[in-house]
Amino acid sequence: LLSLADYTGFLYVRTGTPEYVRLIEQGSLRTFGGHTTVIAAFFSAFVSMLMFCVWWYFGKIYCTAFYYVKGPRGRVSMKNDVTAYGEEGFSEG
Repeated sequence: LLSLADYTGFLYVRTGTPEYVRLIEQGSLRTFGGHTTVIAAFFSAFVSMLMFCVWWYFGKIYCTAFYYVKGPRGRVSMKNDVTAYGEEGFSEG
């Protein structure tokens, strides 16, 4: 049977075996150095900003406080909380 590690080509080599020493001498042991670190840093920054925007949007949509106000003609309308949007500013008076 073919395992997932065999299918992806993952090679588990113990550090004390001659195969490990051979991999180090060949230089095929992959480490985070050079451009890989810069690419990983920018990718993680992009994913962090993306997830911030996604969760902020979920919070804005699903967790916004609102209240109902009865108008002068008896009509009930929904108003969003001022602290959630900040569009109306401070109330005067």
